[in-house]
Amino acid sequence: MKKSICLLLTFLPFFLFAQVKLENPPQKELKTLSTSELNKLFNQANSTFKKTAIKSYADSVCKKLNGTMLIAKDDAVWVKRAAGVKTLGKTDQPIVENTCFELASVSKEFTAAAVLQLVEKGKIGLNDYMGKYFSNFPYTGITVQNLLAHTSGLPEYFDFKESWFPVGRLTTNQDVVDVLMKYKPQVQFAPGTKYKYTNTNYALLALIVEKASGMKFEDYVRKNIFEPAGMSHSFYITERASKIGYSIAVGHKADRIPQEIKGLDGTFGDKGMYSTINDLFAWKKAYFRDYKIISKEMTDAAISQQNNLKDNRIPSELYGYGWHLEMSPCYGKLVYHGGLWHGYNHVLLYYPAQNVFMVFLSNYCNRAHRGQTAVVLHIICGA
Repeated sequence: MKKSICLLLTFLPFFLFAQVKLENPPQKELKTLSTSELNKLFNQANSTFKKTAIKSYADSVCKKLNGTMLIAKDDAVWVKRAAGVKTLGKTDQPIVENTCFELASVSKEFTAAAVLQLVEKGKIGLNDYMGKYFSNFPYTGITVQNLLAHTSGLPEYFDFKESWFPVGRLTTNQDVVDVLMKYKPQVQFAPGTKYKYTNTNYALLALIVEKASGMKFEDYVRKNIFEPAGMSHSFYITERASKIGYSIAVGHKADRIPQEIKGLDGTFGDKGMYSTINDLFAWKKAYFRDYKIISKEMTDAAISQQNNLKDNRIPSELYGYGWHLEMSPCYGKLVYHGGLWHGYNHVLLYYPAQNVFMVFLSNYCNRAHRGQTAVVLHIICGA
């Protein structure tokens, strides 16, 4: 067995060296290298081989992708791509690296971060009840923690009757609260007894940030998240009209028809944030590496399961604070969030064990990147 391993260490670098061009090739003959030098050479060749494979893979995906993608390992960008157009059919409007996309539910991780910042400052308590922030709130027993972890039981505001909302303008977060107050739609379950991913939770959290900070939600996030992270091309739906000169993609469903901004597009916290792949990579480093947004302890809490139910029951889906979680049999813990809204379709994933980060942003729901995170992990984390 030892002899076989030695033979593998001897001949594998020869094979890889023949397949890829190394950045730092050895200065002496391979047969004279020590075992440690061979290991170092193998690791370099393996990394170069994987980078080449990722670039080839990205080129293949971009044949169908209408959007942008970024894949990084150890905070070094391995591939960055932009493909397609901002509005389908208009070839003079290409998507570029700094094209902004409405992030849909990927917005939730930023809302959660804003809440957790204020928790660390003592301005919000995870066990605060809704009555502290909304007078005469018609539902009892719901805490900030329930909202963050989707265990509140509140009804989904996407399902409310259209007639309940104002006509002739975009819906606001306060409109959502007003509907809850006026019509009192039935809860889905008692707080803490089940897990149900519901956008109402994060629409309310955005308002709680405003009440606790004394600032407009957009202003708070800009000052306390975007600016510290270096996210220069990120903003909210309420600010879109002022972003003259920005490259902004229009959403398209499978029918290829551009989606108009109307109705529930006006709410944010659960969605409503615009950003780019470059800004999201800056966010990754500020959040997961430099801890500029929240402390390491709070970051660890955010990406740990927080949706435990009463009697310590564990739901089939795991959720932290603004993050979906998965315990993969192949890779272990994966931290991610998808986004799907009015023709935008995204996925952002972080694999802590090997510091892999990837994001796919698309303004056309054609499944171009469906299931592709698994392919990327297989290439990067394989032997």
